[in-house]
Amino acid sequence: MTKFLNMFRDSDFATGLLLFAIATLSYSGTGDNMKDWVFPLMAAYTLFFISIVFLVKFALNVMNGKLVIDLTLTREQVPSVINVGFFCFFVLCYLFVLFAFGFWIASPLLLWVSIAYFNPDKSVFSFSESLLISLVACGVAYVVFTHIFYVPFPQSRLFG
Repeated sequence: MTKFLNMFRDSDFATGLLLFAIATLSYSGTGDNMKDWVFPLMAAYTLFFISIVFLVKFALNVMNGKLVIDLTLTREQVPSVINVGFFCFFVLCYLFVLFAFGFWIASPLLLWVSIAYFNPDKSVFSFSESLLISLVACGVAYVVFTHIFYVPFPQSRLFG
């Protein structure tokens, strides 16, 4: 049992499994619409390929008797793990806001909250600066993706 649990402490195995799960979720979300087959399928197939590379690398290491246990958590890494947890929470909230209000309200909000959270300077100036950066970044993305690449974005489910 310990050897089985040690497999999850190998970064190649953990990365391969995580990417395979993400690729499976991405692939299952594709539909029959024309816009659903170009980017999502390409991204899903790329993630499948990368996950298989990691899993094959892990399998070769196991066959050679070199199980690499390189995923360990030290006390110094705990704040980073907490930050990753908070960012995952932000992304989960983003998905709900995206569903309710659409891409162009949810994205600047996610950027603003993320920049403000990860900025070590917690002042009114830094909060307003992060708001400005998020609005400019989303404005540039709006022009590039809607007027140059003609990418459709999720619309608000509540307001139209």
